[in-house]
Parts: sequence; structure tokens; C-alpha cells
Amino acid sequence: MPENINIKSDEIVWIARGQAVVEARQPINSDCKVLSASATAVTTPSEVFAGEARYVGKTTFDCMVLVDGAVQCVTAVAEFSDKITAPQITAGTAVTLIPEVINVEATVEGGTLKAVAVVDTAAVAVVDNDYACIAQPDEGIYAEKRTLSYCTACADASEIVYVTDSVGAPKISDVVCSTSRAIVTGAEAADGEIKVSGAVYTFVAVKTDDGTISHMRIVTPFVKSMAAPVHDGDVVFAYAHVTDSSATPIAGENRIEVAATVRLNATALTSATADVVTDVFCADNEILSTEQALRCVTVEPLTTVIDTVDGQIPIEADRLAADNVLCVTGTSCTLTSTKIENERVNVEGVVSGDIIYYNAEKNAVDALAFRLPFAMPLANHTDATQVTAIATVTDVNVKIRRESVFDIKAEVAFTLMLSSSEQCECIASVEKGEQLARPDASVIIHIAKEGETLWQAAKALCCSPERVQQQNSATAPYSGGERLINFCNK
Repeated sequence: MPENINIKSDEIVWIARGQAVVEARQPINSDCKVLSASATAVTTPSEVFAGEARYVGKTTFDCMVLVDGAVQCVTAVAEFSDKITAPQITAGTAVTLIPEVINVEATVEGGTLKAVAVVDTAAVAVVDNDYACIAQPDEGIYAEKRTLSYCTACADASEIVYVTDSVGAPKISDVVCSTSRAIVTGAEAADGEIKVSGAVYTFVAVKTDDGTISHMRIVTPFVKSMAAPVHDGDVVFAYAHVTDSSATPIAGENRIEVAATVRLNATALTSATADVVTDVFCADNEILSTEQALRCVTVEPLTTVIDTVDGQIPIEADRLAADNVLCVTGTSCTLTSTKIENERVNVEGVVSGDIIYYNAEKNAVDALAFRLPFAMPLANHTDATQVTAIATVTDVNVKIRRESVFDIKAEVAFTLMLSSSEQCECIASVEKGEQLARPDASVIIHIAKEGETLWQAAKALCCSPERVQQQNSATAPYSGGERLINFCNK
């Protein structure tokens, strides 16, 4: 009986996306002007069926408004539910949901603040590819083999991390609003545990003692170890998402305490190789075989690259000129294209946000929304052929040029999932058929072609590769024109 081998080639796939329009309403007692609107979203799978993953979510809106010359923040919360459909989703599939708010708008009508957000949610899951192949055929059947590399998912881990920090904040009287986001900077496997490192970036809009608005950024690193059936050398992909956060001024102590709840999801894959049979022949019998196509995926370690997007945004002539930037809110980065060219990851997208600024002549506060499109290669080299990326804004600096132009420099963290795939036709089953008629000739002669392998010559001469080597001095691969001989047995 032939020897068989089973190959389980798994890959982490962004299998589908879904968009939900979420609306929240909040009563507001005073007439006001909306300066900016931002939102964060959290989604959780609720039920997974064949072809469908249902989820529930919560969107928190922070709207900066101008009331009687003072900047305030109005917060509204809306819950929603939706579903993502894809044929790759099967009952019991462990789906990781990655939400992204791609558009936010807010208006005030009739004493009510109405905020609307578009929440784009990606469903990420491990897709299994199982193959049964021939490792070694029966005696008398000659096999050509190929070594394949692939990865198999070996562990999933999910935990909640609580991150806290305290920073000095002199002359701060109150926190207007705050937003936190998390990135993963490293993920590795050791025997029995997954270790994930990263940072939480908290952006805080504050009110100073003189009543003006300012902003600050607080960076809090974190490291989390999770028990999992993994070993040294396994590759880990991890995703971090802030589900709740707060920033609180501590009265009399000139500091701000921040806290964030971070949901970590990690998937580990182990690398393996297998020798599979890609072609067979027999000198004495017909061959009855079946073939199947294999897709084997290998992955590179998770990589996070921080790069800068910059540009200029003019202030229209009918708007107030800018004398001072108060704060930047609602920043986000949306990727429109991610691909690998010339061993570099190239990204395209848009960084957006709102600039709240002050005009001294009118003693007034105004705001300007900005969108910075970008297209650039990242500062990393890779042998991978496929990439999926998550982009997170980690800092924004805005300077005023000539009172009518803002210079904007945004720092963006790109977390990359890099992989390569290999296609191969292999023999799934083989057996001998009818006996072949023996050739009348005592000698079979074959003229080798350029680049021809020993296996191809043996197949043409209807004998084993070893017999070709025994009867001919020329060695493969052949340069072309060699006269190869098989002295047939009568």
C-alpha cells in the first residue's frame, strides 16, 4: 500500500467586511455650533452560522461644540447589531471582528444633537485547507517529489488587559474629552505562552486654568503574556482594540490619570514542511492516478512600521484666520490600497481629523476638517507576496503658516500581516493498471532537451532514475543534446 501524508495548511484571512450606519441623539439645552465629531466603536460576535456571523456593537460619539463662546464636549452612545456574510464562515468558526469608524457627522436641530457614524467591520478568521497526498507510491511506481512549506494554526488566545497611567498636568482644570487607541508592536511565542507587547495612545482635550482648550498625548506601553499551546519559533499575529477608556484630573495634584480596557486577540501558527508526490510513472504498468491542487501559505512575523504623513490644508477666505491651534480631534487613518511592489509594502489612504483653532481679532473659536491623502512605500523590506495592514494614527502635530494655512504632520502606525502562497498539483492517489507491452527494441535512445531533469529523462526512457544514472555518464540537469541510452531487459 502507498504511504499517505496529510497536510493542514491554514491561513489568516480577512474574509469579509460589513458596514453599519449608527445614529445617536442627545438633547442639548443651548444653541450651539458643532466644531468636530469623532466616534469609537466596539463590536462583539454574537452568533456564527454557516455563511454568516452576527455581531453586536456600541458606538461612542464625542462632539465638540461651541456654546456661548466656550468649548464643550457632548457625548452620546448608540448600540447596534448587524451581520457579515461570507461562504468561508462555517458553524463554529472563531471570528475576530475589527471595527473602524470611517465617517462621522453631527448636526444640531431643534434642541437635539444628532450624530451619525459609518462603522466598517472586518471579519478575520483562520481558514483551514486540508489535503491528503501520496508520500510514497507502491514499489515499481517511480515518483517525482517536491518539498512544500506551509503553516498550521496551533493556538488562539483572547484576553482583556487593563492599562493605567498617571502624568503630570499643571494648570489643567478639567478634561473635556479623551480617546484611546492601541497598537501591537510585537508578538512572539515561547514554550507554553504568547507574549504581546504594544502601547495605548490616549489623546486628551483639556481646559486650562484660564478657560482655554489644549490637548495632550499620553503613551502607555503594555506587555501581556497569555497561556497557549505554542512553542519557540511559532509565528503569532495579534490585534489590540480599546473597548473602554477614561481620563481623570486629580484635584490638587496637577496630574491626570488615564485608564483603558484593551481586548487582545492572538493567533499562532507553526511552520512545517512535507515532501509530496507531483508526478508518477511505471515502466511495466499503466498508472491510474488522481490529482489535487494544493495551496500552501507561509507567514512572516508580525511587523509594525511607524511612518509620517504630512501636508498642508488652506483656510478658505470666508473663514476665520488662525492665530493659535487649540486641539486636534477625531483623527483617523483609512487605507484604500495595500500591496507589495519590489519587496516593499506600498500603502495608500487618507488621514483625517478636525482642527479646533482660535482667532484673536474676533476673539472666537472655529474648526476646520482636514483630509490628507497619501501614497508611499513603507520603510521595510519583505520577501512576502501578500499583505494585510491596519493603520492607526498615533500622533498629529499642526502648525500655522501665514494665518491661512495649516502644516499637518501625522504619525501613523502600520501593523502588517505578511504572507506568501504556493500553488502545487500533487498526486492524491495512485495504483497500477494493466501491464504494458514490452518494447521490441533492445535499446531506447533519448536526446535530452536543455534544462531537462533526471526525472524527465527517466520517464522518456521508461526506466528508473537510478537506471539512467547507471547507464549514462551525463548528469542532470542536462544542457541539451545529450544522447541518453536505456539498455532494455528482455
